[in-house]
Amino acid sequence: MARSDADRLNDTMVDGLAQGDASVVASVYGPDARLLPPGMDVQTDADIQRYWQGAIDAGVRHARIETVSYEEHDDGLAVEEGRWELRASAGTPIVDAGKFLIVHKRQGDGSWKYAFDMFNSSLAATE
Repeated sequence: MARSDADRLNDTMVDGLAQGDASVVASVYGPDARLLPPGMDVQTDADIQRYWQGAIDAGVRHARIETVSYEEHDDGLAVEEGRWELRASAGTPIVDAGKFLIVHKRQGDGSWKYAFDMFNSSLAATE
């Protein structure tokens, strides 16, 4: 997997949010992927798309994803660490921001997809 493949997956996620299309966002995840969002149980299968639909329904339409480090391994896995921001739209205040760790996995057809996606907020919790 080239770093550009990871960038394309991230761009697809950003585009899906901008379009308000959770199916586009969910398309970056492999069939056996696991989404580990904060404050929730692990999401798999159709739950991943439902999770992102909930974010879209809550008004999230703009995301920024920045890769901090990227390591490719010979076993068909790549690990990406980065930072993210979510906004209602470009130029509006940040809704949330934090860090992530994604494990990418080569699929049977040679493409790459997210296998594990874990993220959490870097903003202080409000009461």
